[in-house]
Amino acid sequence: MGEQDHLSLGSVAKRCNVSRTTVYRWIISGQLKAYSLPSGHFRVIPEDLEAFCVSFGIAQNGVDGSGSRRAVPNKINVLVADDHPDALLLFKRVVERYLPDAAIHEAVNGVDTCIAVGTLRPQVLILDIMMPGMDGFAVLQELLHRPELTLSRVIVVSAYEPFTRIEELARLNPQIVACLRKPLRVEDMGKILTGMAEQQVPSGGAPVAEAR
Repeated sequence: MGEQDHLSLGSVAKRCNVSRTTVYRWIISGQLKAYSLPSGHFRVIPEDLEAFCVSFGIAQNGVDGSGSRRAVPNKINVLVADDHPDALLLFKRVVERYLPDAAIHEAVNGVDTCIAVGTLRPQVLILDIMMPGMDGFAVLQELLHRPELTLSRVIVVSAYEPFTRIEELARLNPQIVACLRKPLRVEDMGKILTGMAEQQVPSGGAPVAEAR
């Protein structure tokens, strides 16, 4: 394999279904190994991208842009993102109870969450911002600038302090419809999800009902 087979930021972004900015952040943070050309452009060796994907438990898309994770048509696709298995299970059970017809998907770290958003374009994202792989606020700010989330609704569930920082971010971003503290009160999330269920939205449709 020669240098002509090494990957540009755009090629990595296409394979992982994320933005070039996200790939750049992975490289600058030292998570994704890359080297710089005399022009200043980065190149990634395919084996290094594979190792990166394996380390974060994610799958690359094929050249045709297809991936193993798929949104379910005519369903509200909910992405639940948390690195703690117990919290992930709890969130899934709450969604199953209050949005019984939803298609539930999982992400277990910040990197996987960014990739899953690009692949699934979920109508609802339940997000713990304190996850490994990327700084929690970097993940949230990156996601909120993704066109895939323009019509999505985000519920942040976190033990982060000061919690007012999260609430301030929510005031500035209409996609964030609720900020809930950990430990989670099931009834609080249930009330929000019930409001969303009042307007059933299939994949690719209009946004779910806002419930602040």
